[in-house]
Amino acid sequence: ISLASRRTTNNIAEYQALCAGLNYALTNGLTNLHVVGDSAMILAQMRRRRPPRAPHLRSIYAQSRGIADRVHVCTWNHHLRAF
Repeated sequence: ISLASRRTTNNIAEYQALCAGLNYALTNGLTNLHVVGDSAMILAQMRRRRPPRAPHLRSIYAQSRGIADRVHVCTWNHHLRAF
């Protein structure tokens, strides 16, 4: 995924990556997923079904939430970033 734009925040990039992964699962008939990621904020929003406060993230949250419901995400787990 290339997100070379001055308007692209790290949260937008992380939501777009989540959407891409969920779309892959949907396209390939994968269900009952266990999602693991390193963005605690995004995982908490998805787990609690609470949209972000930031208006620019709400539409991509809704898109991700819709796909997650279709593929039935069972768990949302956080792991620490390793550099």
